[in-house]
Amino acid sequence: MAGHSRNPEIWRKQPKQGRSANTVQSILQAAERLFTTQGYEATTAEDIVLRAGVGIGSLYDYFPNKKAVALALLESLSGEIAEDSRRLFVEHGREPIDVSLPKLVRKIYHSYKRHKNVLINLVSEVPALRSAAEMYSIDKLIYRASLMYLQIYQDQFDERTLERDHRFLNLVFTASMKQYLSEAVHLIDEDEFLERLSAIILLTLLQGSTPKAGSIVPLRPAS
Repeated sequence: MAGHSRNPEIWRKQPKQGRSANTVQSILQAAERLFTTQGYEATTAEDIVLRAGVGIGSLYDYFPNKKAVALALLESLSGEIAEDSRRLFVEHGREPIDVSLPKLVRKIYHSYKRHKNVLINLVSEVPALRSAAEMYSIDKLIYRASLMYLQIYQDQFDERTLERDHRFLNLVFTASMKQYLSEAVHLIDEDEFLERLSAIILLTLLQGSTPKAGSIVPLRPAS
């Protein structure tokens, strides 16, 4: 599990390696499933431990209440996606940017999509989680790693505007991803959305420079 906060609103005590860490992980996995299938308000602490296969005392060893479980789940999932993203930046940073960036956009999007019921729906359902959601927002958690990734390619675009463009694109990526995953009906399919988002990022980075042949992903013509 990603690094635990010492915020007493979340943790009564920190799980250590081995059995205690497995117990907490079982509780969080059960909570994610129940919050997804029956909603936060309808889920009780008793429901969570029953599904997790642990005693109620095990939950209260680590968490003061159900809200703390939801906060820990938000913290854990956001941290996992951030760690995966940082690994992907390193893994794909050896490729040309027009090859690597669309892959990164797609993989980070799908990591987020797998847990959208917590990262988007649960946060919308429970106002008390919104300040925590801001703290654990993906654009903040991957900020440094994504900037280092872009610096690998800085000879291809204007270095003077790199940090400014990176900050803007981080926000565009996160907001676009959340908005698309929140929509019940999509005007464009997922593949086209990801292609267009990648193209917008590349075009913004390369504006004002002389891009190498094939370094910009063209937008798919509207049908």
